[in-house]
Amino acid sequence: MVKSVRKQTSIKVDPEAWQSAKEIFAGYGISVSDAINIFLHKVQKVGGLPFQMRDEEYREPTKEEILEGLKEAVEEVNLYNQGKLKLKTLDEVLDEL
Repeated sequence: MVKSVRKQTSIKVDPEAWQSAKEIFAGYGISVSDAINIFLHKVQKVGGLPFQMRDEEYREPTKEEILEGLKEAVEEVNLYNQGKLKLKTLDEVLDEL
């Protein structure tokens, strides 16, 4: 296997984040440099960041919340099918917002 020439670079990082990452990567038996190369190769492979960027306040709904929402939707469909629920128009929904 032919090894490519490595590019020497300098970056500015948060020292606490660097140390924490260094310790975590050591647990995998890799250096920070190895981890950065893995990251760069993944960026190249996927054509962008290899993870989602999210607002810190964003929270995935829990399984229970998803199931509750589905349960409510099924109940509304059943009420509609029984003629006990009238669907709102798009204008009515937008007016409520």
